[in-house]
Amino acid sequence: MAAAEAVRRARRRPVTAQGDDAPGATHHLSVPADRFRRAGHGTSRARTEPHVVSNHARKLAHAREQRLGGGSRREAAARLSAATFIPTGLTGLDRLLGGGLRRGELTVLAARTGMGKSMLALTFARHTAIRLRRMALVVSLEMSHAELTHRILAAESGVPTEKLQRARCDDTELATVAQTVLALQSAPLYLGGDMASPGLAEIQALHARYARTGAKPELLVVDYLGLMNAPDTTSRERGVEAILDGLSHLAEEKDLAVVLVEQLDQALLEREDRRPRVTDMVHAEQIMPRAKTVILFHRPAYFAPQHREGRYDRSPDAGLYPEHLFPRFGLPEPTRQSAQISVSRHRGSRSGAAEVVVDLSRSQFSELPVDKELASR
Repeated sequence: MAAAEAVRRARRRPVTAQGDDAPGATHHLSVPADRFRRAGHGTSRARTEPHVVSNHARKLAHAREQRLGGGSRREAAARLSAATFIPTGLTGLDRLLGGGLRRGELTVLAARTGMGKSMLALTFARHTAIRLRRMALVVSLEMSHAELTHRILAAESGVPTEKLQRARCDDTELATVAQTVLALQSAPLYLGGDMASPGLAEIQALHARYARTGAKPELLVVDYLGLMNAPDTTSRERGVEAILDGLSHLAEEKDLAVVLVEQLDQALLEREDRRPRVTDMVHAEQIMPRAKTVILFHRPAYFAPQHREGRYDRSPDAGLYPEHLFPRFGLPEPTRQSAQISVSRHRGSRSGAAEVVVDLSRSQFSELPVDKELASR
């Protein structure tokens, strides 16, 4: 019994080690055996404990975040994306572009006359200024400031453009428009041009004027190339080359995204599918070597037979032609139509098409529902 009692006392006795600081001193190692193994000692299995790996990963992530300027990895990625791209507001198109319109580069947006390319370019500017609160400058050579303002108000308020132009809004719509005007007053969206035909020098001077006030335009929309005054050169082709080179240099030097609207010629009318190609651009020979990205806009209903003669006092089909568009001469186009925005040429990314819905009466673009988009492919 005495021997057994001695063994039990020995097991309960603290583990001691001879210290170096004083002869005979003892240090109580109070770390439990399981914590000792978690610290990485003992068996090799302890080195692969999940929480040890995750702690190490967190430390590496923290060090990486510090190098990126602090914040989470998601915030750092957002800062990098904002410094590189300007989202268009259309998710499918942004995906094809790798994140949006690239700053420091020239992008060409092309379509047939009346297709809606000016409306799409204005959508880019609206999203930049109103949603992202980043300065956008629109230089329109074919639409007046009043026309641009009507389109912006229609898109933001939901009140049809034709009602705004004809001043036929009811009290509810007037209140909605008034609220929209107040909300837009602080948006950094600026209009230039006013149906004039400025050249490259005037556009550069306009940008410089805003820059001197401390504002920094991040998106410049020029609508459109065919109406721009070319520098004095031996030919129109040489003049267009000078314009493209100047806009490309402005984009690179000022780190802004430049969207230049371009017309398509009638070559696509000879094809059965009427789908546009980059070679259909009026100035394709000059644009191709200089533009980093070419976006083509296609609205199939544009080519459908339409009635253009005769006066209609009421809509023949209220579901297709809203009553507020009448009376009028000729039938308008259906207000909501499907369309495709294709990235036909883009350096560093893939080509493809994004399906969208365009509301012509309100100058609005929206995403096609995913199920319908998949069904259309």
